[in-house]
Amino acid sequence: MKRLFAFALLIVVTLSTITASASEPNKTVIDLGDGFYMVETISSYSLSRSSNIIYGNKSGNIYQDSTLIGVTTLYASFDISSSTAKATTSDITGTGYNGGIYTNGTSNCSRNTVSGTAYFSYNGFEKTGRLSISCSPDGTLY
Repeated sequence: MKRLFAFALLIVVTLSTITASASEPNKTVIDLGDGFYMVETISSYSLSRSSNIIYGNKSGNIYQDSTLIGVTTLYASFDISSSTAKATTSDITGTGYNGGIYTNGTSNCSRNTVSGTAYFSYNGFEKTGRLSISCSPDGTLY
């Protein structure tokens, strides 16, 4: 009986350290001019409760009136093992839709912030989607 209890306790402790967590996405609308706008959505997740690495991404859906012309996503990771958060990796991707073309994108890390810029063309217009993710020392992304 004692072995069964010890085994059950070991399983509970192990599972509590590897549980994944996620937060609900927040959405923001940004006017890009000429009838274009971008809807941003940010998501964050940590692979374990005891981890000092926070991962997140922010997506921007770019529309011309009600037509989706492109989607860009900025990916980031942050180290929160010290008294400040530090951006450690960044990447940006993009896809064109309904005649929109993703031409290229750039991203970078600076202190506790990851920034990225995605470039799209659609019907003779060149539109730029700028995304950024910052992290607080407690692992909150904003």
